[in-house]
Amino acid sequence: MNDVKIFFAGDFCSKPSTSKITVSDELKNLIQSCDLKVVNFEVPLKPEVKLPPQGRERFFQNDDAPDFLRGLGFNLFSQANNHAFDWEDEGFKKTKTALGDAAFGAGTYEEAYRVKIVEVQGVKIGFLALSFAAYTGVFDDVTKLDGLGCAYINDLRVNHDIMEAKKVVDYLFILPHDGIEYIDVPMPETIARYRDFIDYGADGVIAAHPHCPQGWEEYKGKPIFYSLGNFLFNSKATYDFRASNPHWYEGLCVVLDIADGKLSWEVVNTKNVDNIGIEIDHTMERNKHNEQICRYLSNKEEYHTYFKKVCKQLGLGKEMQIVDKTFHPNSLSQCTLLVIKHWYNKIRKRDFTNDDVLRCLLLNDQRRNILLHSIRFQQAGKQNKK
Repeated sequence: MNDVKIFFAGDFCSKPSTSKITVSDELKNLIQSCDLKVVNFEVPLKPEVKLPPQGRERFFQNDDAPDFLRGLGFNLFSQANNHAFDWEDEGFKKTKTALGDAAFGAGTYEEAYRVKIVEVQGVKIGFLALSFAAYTGVFDDVTKLDGLGCAYINDLRVNHDIMEAKKVVDYLFILPHDGIEYIDVPMPETIARYRDFIDYGADGVIAAHPHCPQGWEEYKGKPIFYSLGNFLFNSKATYDFRASNPHWYEGLCVVLDIADGKLSWEVVNTKNVDNIGIEIDHTMERNKHNEQICRYLSNKEEYHTYFKKVCKQLGLGKEMQIVDKTFHPNSLSQCTLLVIKHWYNKIRKRDFTNDDVLRCLLLNDQRRNILLHSIRFQQAGKQNKK
């Protein structure tokens, strides 16, 4: 087999025009030196339609984003993510048209679960993109096969699709969009699921969604990257927006090299400079941070201690909307409003299950799991004090 190089980047979104964004020559040359260049096109283009208002913000990115990424050399675009259908079917269709045949990971039921196969120098390489059960746009109900959406990461069909794909491709890479946002370690359930993919035959797992880098490991000789973080993500109207999480501006890129039937990989640190620049980050601090987040995966005791700390922070802080609403102490006025709402619903004979927060909590596997972990840690702490 001939030498084939694949470049993977994380989440990309630019609501302002990409005309002001520059990419360092060093990074651009690296991207263009590879045969296949894959990026998660996180947010759709905005269609010319009016949609009814909703509580959750509808994200969109500038119409020039596809050409910007193609200009850098990207030739494969994953659309399997929680924002793919923010602008419903029309937004997805406009985005799919703009990205063309290079897009994969969403569409009809069969399109969403279809492995994207590309042949380079006689090597058949497959890509399967998956998403967690988002608010909309994911085939998370196994009885719902109509309409448009993304493939659901925990659908058992995925396991069979991996085994079937390995019969026709030389290499298969899974691109999950999953995990808990803004934390730098994966959930225990995430670790188990991504290793499952390798056990079923995948040759690597390259994930995104948490919007910050997480650790990576070699499992059975195959790479698992739990989160690449952002390649560049700016969903606000101005370039000067600043996210509260410093790791938001840090990304990982991966160069996979297939040569003589063997797979090797190199990790490239990148950084977003003021939302208008992307460059390789050579600082020692980034390397030290990488060493730390990878060490959590290789040391069970360190992982458990740190993950327990993360659960406590998520329970008390405001990083995640759903967990925050479940855990965070409410003010007196908020409690009063909740009591009034409760009795109002009882008088109107409304079912308590008619609650968007509850629905989303139950729907989202990862948030449900971290809520359960947090409760267990709290209960264990109370038992230890007795």
